[in-house]
Parts: sequence; C-alpha cells; structure tokens
Amino acid sequence: MFYQASPLYQFAHFTANQAILEAFEAGGRRSLHVVDFDVSYGFQWPSLIQSLSDAAAAADADAASTSGSHDGAHRKEPVSLRITGLGTSADELRQTEARLARFASGCLNVRFEFEGVVTSGPSSGRHERIRNDDDGDATVVVNLAFPAASQSSRTSAREACSALARIRSLNPSLVFLVERGGGGNAAPPRGRSSLVPPFTASLRYFAAVFDSLHESLPADSAERLAIERNYLGTEIRNAVACLDRGHGGGGDHHSMEPCSTAASWKEMMESAGFEAVALSSRTVSQAKLLLKMKSGCGGGGGGGGFRVVEGGGGRAMSLGWRDSALITTTAWRRRRRRRSISKTSS
Repeated sequence: MFYQASPLYQFAHFTANQAILEAFEAGGRRSLHVVDFDVSYGFQWPSLIQSLSDAAAAADADAASTSGSHDGAHRKEPVSLRITGLGTSADELRQTEARLARFASGCLNVRFEFEGVVTSGPSSGRHERIRNDDDGDATVVVNLAFPAASQSSRTSAREACSALARIRSLNPSLVFLVERGGGGNAAPPRGRSSLVPPFTASLRYFAAVFDSLHESLPADSAERLAIERNYLGTEIRNAVACLDRGHGGGGDHHSMEPCSTAASWKEMMESAGFEAVALSSRTVSQAKLLLKMKSGCGGGGGGGGFRVVEGGGGRAMSLGWRDSALITTTAWRRRRRRRSISKTSS
C-alpha cells in the first residue's frame, strides 16, 4: 500500500533501473548480472525485465529493417539477466524468485535467472556467498538501496566495509546507492557516539514521510492508518533499535567496532576505491516524469509537495518533500587510474 501511495520507492527503483540500463547498453554485452543487497519483494525488477525485453525487441526490429530480412535470421540471442538477491528470509526469497520468474516468462527476449542469498544468522562469510562466475561476459551492477535502513541493528560499520570490499571484488560497472535523507548519511553507529545527530535525522525523515502522505491519502483513511501503523511503525521501531544498539544499549558491543574512520556512506565509498559519476539527463527526466504521473505530485516545478532536486554537480538526485530530502540517489564506479603524462621538449 505504501509503494502505491508514495513515490518514494518508485523514485528509487525507476531511477536505479534507468542508470542500470544505461550501464548495460554502454557495456555492449548480452548478459547483465544485478546484485541486489536487499531484494525484499523484488518490486524493482519487473520494470527492468520489461525494459530489457523491449530494448532487445527494438534492436531486432532495427536489424530487420536494415537488412530487409523478415524471416527471423537477424534475431540475436535473448538478453541474459541474472539477479543475485540478498535477503533475511529463505521463504521470502523463494516467493520473490517465483514472482519474478513468472513475469519474466512472458518476456521472450529475456533469459532470466535468480539466486537468493540468505543473510540472516552468523555474518561470517555472508558476502562471500555471492557467486561471481561471469568470466567477464556480463555487465555487473550492484544495487545498494537504503543500506543504513536495511542493515539497521543487524550489522555494523565493519560489516558495511566488508560488503563494500566484496562489491569492489565483483568489478562492477555501476554501483547505485540510495540513501535516506540528503545523502552523506552517517554510517552505521559506532560505539557510544552521540545519539543526537542520528536521532534528529530520523525524526526529520519520518516527520516528512508522514506529512507527505497527505498528498495522496486522507488522514482518517483506513489505508493511511494501516500504512502508518504496520509499515512506518515498524520502520520507526527498527530505527530506534539501531540507535539504541549503536549507543551501547544491548547487543554485541564488539560488533560495533569500526573498520575505518569514515563517517558517511560517501566517505566509505570513496575509501573503498569508488568515485561518483554524473547521472544522465535521461535519468533526471524520467524521475520528473514519474512525479508528474503520480496524482498530485509535482515534477520539480510546483503542483505538489514532491520535487526532484539535483545536487553534487549532477552526481546526486534527491526526492524532496517541501524543504526536506526524503531519499538521495548516487551512482558510483571503481576509481579509474589516472595515467601520468610526461612532457618532452621538442
């Protein structure tokens, strides 16, 4: 219900998918491997599957038009899409796989494969279970959505650094990061640091989300009450548990040992050897179009409280609600080595 009522997750998903498609097209390969660090119900991926299928069909049509052949000889092999989805429940991962497989079965231009990786239980080696046997034949992209939220009290700064090290080893063409708020959010809490900054950030975020629901749902509607109680209520409890754990209020204190001095996901990405890249104008345009399509939502220029906010010199894009940023998206790639240029006199 929340997914339909608010553009928050759709903004994140469609923006990420557009960036993933562009990275795939730039790679010039026929195989795409997506590693999703919190696949959940898999709501993000049907639109990507459909887009891949449509693009492949259009490419075949163009080839047929160019060659003048209509006997099917021009057709290429289907696009191969493999999704490695991480989750905490084996049953949920199986259900997600079944739903996505059913959807993909109707897209004849896509050969689909799903592999679920359960991350609950002992954390040792969980990221090493991500299979990487593409042998350079696939474009690899990583979807890192809401890492602070998805990790909450279950992981630590050390675990986050372990994940980033594993991500780097996959040699991805793109890492798409979605953060709550305005980006540059604090990494998972460390030791007995002050509760005030993360508490204030969470308070501002949830206040803005509650306020934004007025855009689509009356305050007394049954759907609105269900969203607030069953979804947002759970999110708030998880956020409080994360703050309590990070401040030393129970749990394994040793798990909070930091692996670096990085204070934000931006700094952690940079420390892990990644650099931010500019989001394309098409990605920004699609995000604005999404808000225009949502009833009562503005595309960045009024007509509603939601808006698209660009920042970071074109390297970040936020979904804003009035004067608050609900989520911020950024794209990253492995830092390229800069070649030294020697000058010689003639």
